[in-house]
Formats: sequence, C-alpha cells, structure tokens
Amino acid sequence: LKITKDGFVLLREMQIQNPIASLIAKTVAAQNHKLGDGTTSIIVILGELFKQIEKYIEKGIHPQVIHQGIDLGRRELEKWLPSQIIKLKVEKSNLILLAKSVLSTKLKDKLAFKIAHIVTDAILTIYREGEEIDLDMIEIISMESQVEFESRFIKGIVLDHGSRHIGMPSILNDSFILLCNISLEYEKTELDSEFMFNSTDKQEKLSIKERECIDKKVKKIIQLKRSVCRDSKKGFLVINQKGIDVISLDLLSKEGILGIRRAKRRNMERISLMCNAVPINSVDNIKAEVLGYAGLVYEQIIGEEKYTFIENVSNPFSGTILIKGRNSFLKQQIKDVIQSSLTTLKLFIKDKCALMGGGRIELASYNHLISYSDLIKGRKKFGIIALAIGILNIPKILSENSGEDPYLYFNKIENTFLPNNDLILGSKWNQTDILDCFTIKKQIFNSVCLVANTIL
Repeated sequence: LKITKDGFVLLREMQIQNPIASLIAKTVAAQNHKLGDGTTSIIVILGELFKQIEKYIEKGIHPQVIHQGIDLGRRELEKWLPSQIIKLKVEKSNLILLAKSVLSTKLKDKLAFKIAHIVTDAILTIYREGEEIDLDMIEIISMESQVEFESRFIKGIVLDHGSRHIGMPSILNDSFILLCNISLEYEKTELDSEFMFNSTDKQEKLSIKERECIDKKVKKIIQLKRSVCRDSKKGFLVINQKGIDVISLDLLSKEGILGIRRAKRRNMERISLMCNAVPINSVDNIKAEVLGYAGLVYEQIIGEEKYTFIENVSNPFSGTILIKGRNSFLKQQIKDVIQSSLTTLKLFIKDKCALMGGGRIELASYNHLISYSDLIKGRKKFGIIALAIGILNIPKILSENSGEDPYLYFNKIENTFLPNNDLILGSKWNQTDILDCFTIKKQIFNSVCLVANTIL
C-alpha cells in the first residue's frame, strides 16, 4: 500500500489497460521525466476537458471541429503566455519561493520548508553563469533516521561505504587524497592459465613473488604519503576503484592512511573535480601533483551502514543531499520530490522568469480564452471554450481542497490582478507567495491539447 500526492507515482503504480488512459499515462511519464512537475495538472485538465468535449459531441458538433478549436486555443496560449511572465533574478530567495511552491503540494509544510532550502543550496552549488546545469553533480543518498528533518545538504562527497580495517583513522584533517584504479590484491589472469610445480617450495616462491608485487605498489603509496605528510597533523586518504586486500589494508593502517576500496566510478569523477585530484592507473613515477585536497574527511556509522564524508573541498562544484526518514517509503517520497524540485529550479534558472501560482495563471488563461473565443466565428469557438473550462478546473479543485467556496476563491484571485491582467506583487493575500515555472506550465497546456486532439 502506498500513499502519495505525486501524480506520476500514482499512474506508475496503477495497472492501466484502457488504451486512452495508457496514452495519458505515457504523456504524464514524459512530463515527469523531462520537467519533473505538472503531472497531476495534466490529468485534472484532461478530465474536465473530455467532459466538455463529450457534451459538445452529444449536441451534434463534429469532433474535427472541436479538434480545430482546441488547436486554435493552444496556439493562442503559446502567444499570450509569455506576456504573463514575472521576471525574477536568480537569487536564493526566489529559488526558495519556487521550490516551496513545488514541494508544498507533496509534503507537509514544515518538511517542505526544510527541503526547499536544501534543494536551493544544492542548485546554487552547481550553478555557473552561462553554463548548462548538470544535475548529475548532485548525489542523493538515503539514510535511516527517526527524524526526517535531519536531512541536509553537504558541499562535498558522501560515500556509501567506509574503510575495511579497524586500525585505520576515522577522522582526517587537512587530508591529501589519492585516486587510483590499481589492483592492490591478488588478481586472477584475464585468460585461463596454469602454473605447474613439483614441490611446495616452488609454490611458496610463486606466492611470495605475487605478494611482493602487491607490496611494492603499496610501499610506493606509503613513500608518497611520507613525502607530503611531514607534518603529523595532515591526513592521507586513498580511494581505489579496485580492491585492496587485508595485508595491504594493514600496511596502510600502520602509516595512518585511510584506504577505501571499490569506489564507484561516478564518485571518482566527482571527487576528482571537487578535490582537484588526478586519477592514476599505475604507481610508477607517482608524484605529489596528482594528489587532491579536502579539509575534513570522517567516517560515520548510521544504523548498520558506514559512510565516509569528504567536506571542505577545494572546488565545491558538486554536493550530496542526505535524505533521512523512518522508513523506505518516506525516504523514497522525499527523494522523488527532491528530484522534481531540482528539475524545476534548473528550468527557472534557464528561463529567469516565473508565472503566477495558486491557480491565478489558470484563471487568467480562462478569461483570455473566453475573450478570444468571442472573436472566432463558427463552431470552432466551442473547442476553445472547452479548453478554457478544462483549465479552469485547476483553481476550482484548489479551492475545494482548501475548503473555500470556488466563487470566493476566484474573487480573491481576481483581486490580485490589475486591469491589464498583470500581477500585483504587493498584495497582502498570501497566495502571492506561490509561483509556477513558465516552461512547465507552457508544456502542461501543450500536452493537454495534443493528447485531446490525438484522441479526437
């Protein structure tokens, strides 16, 4: 059993067999994948739009005529919607405002406020003026906790594993970081091979030689550590993409080196970028120039899992969001809304503008489409009217969910407009604190019209 307010999760978990419903579900999935929000809005508008279409068809209006009217309405909305944008600067307060608008529809208010600050800090960390935002630079990790409000953002890396030796240090200050993809354990050959021997001495000599090859690599790492860490207060961290056997771990621990094995490739890339480290594939001619730096490295055990935190990095162009919750369902719910809000903020930074939220842009769209339909002659106007009534269903449902009378709600919304339909930003009504992403809202209207016309 799952309880959620996310439209995409609802449709993903439902067993849909009706072909028309399946088409709608695929449209919603595409909306969620590309834009991260607006899934429920598509369903709500389409539901009312189909009701209106059915009424007009029963009155004898041909579906093709309604199709043409809806297409006219879509084109008119595309032209008119940019005139309703509110230009905003890319700053923390505006990003938090938009993030809260997205999160408040899916989470409790206090938790939504907390997560809004987390995702804002995350997006500002990876944002660079004039460059494309790469959301893959933000890692999301789930942890067990009794309080979900302990979720936080770290300007650094969190690895979901730690050292495998009890003697290794758990905290390093002013640490050098060596990234490597070197096998520090016994490694089988890529091809089938055999070693024939007729005495145990020969077998022992082979084992000793194999051990010497591995120890030679480890000793070169130790020599590098000694050369750069003459100050005993400095730490040394080795992160290896391949394995490190027990003997090698023991040698490293005796030198006060923290060794982490089998690191994920994506984490290696992020650590390399954030710590200015150069990954190496061989210890031959290893130099101090390949080392990265982090101000603080520490291990922490949460539940039954061990995590390694790398903070105070030299180039904080990436980060990690730690999600904490009482159960896997709550953690997954928080993770879904974080991903949605990150995508929304990315689009807002690209647009540098937003639209009025709380149902106001939908009511303005309804008024504009009704006025536009008066200019259209013939039965095509009924397609435009059907689209307008479908869009009006959004503020209608918002008013019902808030326990208000729809007509009183509409009056409140209309009081926040000037005669030319511009927003009064200084309104005392708290709904002025709600914003919608321009790109998402535009795509919602387009998707609704395209699905309706496809079915017609």
